[in-house]
Amino acid sequence: MTQHAPVVPVTLDLRAFRRVPRSTDECVALWERLEPAVLTLDPMAGPRVRFDLGDEGEVGVWFLAPATAPRPLGPATHFAVRGVLEPPEIRHACTTCRAAGTTTYAPYKCPGCDDGQRVGRACEAHAVFLDGSLRATCPSHTPACRCGTKAVAYCGGPHCRTRKAWCETHLRRHPGDPTAAYCEDCHAERFPACEQERCTGSGYIRCEHRTLSAMKPCGRRICAEHARRWQVYGPYNRGLALCTRHHQQLSSTPPEGLIDVILAGTVARSGRGRSATRRRVPLPRISTVRHILINTRGTVLDMEAVDRLFTTVEQGLRGRTPRDTNLSTALELLAGHRASRREDIARFREQHVEGRGHFDRLVQELRRGGRHELADAVRFSDFRPRSQILFVRVPDHLQGLFKGKGGSNIKQLGQRVGVNIQVERG
Repeated sequence: MTQHAPVVPVTLDLRAFRRVPRSTDECVALWERLEPAVLTLDPMAGPRVRFDLGDEGEVGVWFLAPATAPRPLGPATHFAVRGVLEPPEIRHACTTCRAAGTTTYAPYKCPGCDDGQRVGRACEAHAVFLDGSLRATCPSHTPACRCGTKAVAYCGGPHCRTRKAWCETHLRRHPGDPTAAYCEDCHAERFPACEQERCTGSGYIRCEHRTLSAMKPCGRRICAEHARRWQVYGPYNRGLALCTRHHQQLSSTPPEGLIDVILAGTVARSGRGRSATRRRVPLPRISTVRHILINTRGTVLDMEAVDRLFTTVEQGLRGRTPRDTNLSTALELLAGHRASRREDIARFREQHVEGRGHFDRLVQELRRGGRHELADAVRFSDFRPRSQILFVRVPDHLQGLFKGKGGSNIKQLGQRVGVNIQVERG
């Protein structure tokens, strides 16, 4: 059996060699120049050897498996070049440095330096980053503001979306973060001014006042401090946000008008009309509407009267033509509201009888205590059997006398009558 001579694997280190082979033939030619000197070496004596080739630089030879190499090396020894270490080459050179006669690695692209073949590059020293974006340019192609001045930041607002850069003169800083800035238009959109004069707050909230005949809301901008929430949907849902003018108008709006505003606001939140939002809420029960009318206008109506208000509004809407989506949604809400109205009326009648009994005992306690003026002035308003709350109405000039210092009188009356007595607002 013929035994083949072992192959000695090596790696060429050409990092200090100025004439790096660009083809297989050139690599073989270089090895043929090195091989006579390599054959004189002992791989175990030094696995890495360097040869000085004069002006051409140095070439290193690395024995990858010196222990398996034959000793001594001879003309019959076969070598296998397993790898070549070449000097680093800068493929992405900085355009600015190249114009100055130097070559520097440039990791960043500069679109303005496009020479028609490839996009220009910028090195660490010449890369320019503006606030608001990770987009880089060279110093010569820094974006300019619309006024011609070099920009200092990109605007990330709803109109610009980091596509436009602006100078310091045309930027407005974020009210809570001085490191962020926006152009005038985006700043006005993102941080609108409150309707109140000399208010420095941002008007994040829009007035939701609207009617079924004009579903477009008022839309005045209000900050959180000056916004007025009309809590028509109970304590666990956001009420209608109103500007100062529309909030002040509530007390002079007739009951039919208030029902119209509540219905229009509910349509807008129902998720079915053109003005729908994500905050879906049902129409408030007429037991709640009754207290809304008391607190808003000081108008005291029984449940049947409040029900008639809704019925009148519904009849008026049915007579309107043509019908749009908002009108159809309003009629659907009113149709679904009828059952709860009937329940509230029946419950009110039952509560009215029980509440009247507590109210009569209250009047008796007032007379027994010699407070005849209060006994003649106090009026029954409502009774909540579940929470045992008796609502009464007392003239404004007698409320202090009725409640007593720190509410002491009204607490004593409640203990004697056996219920929690509260004065109805309005």
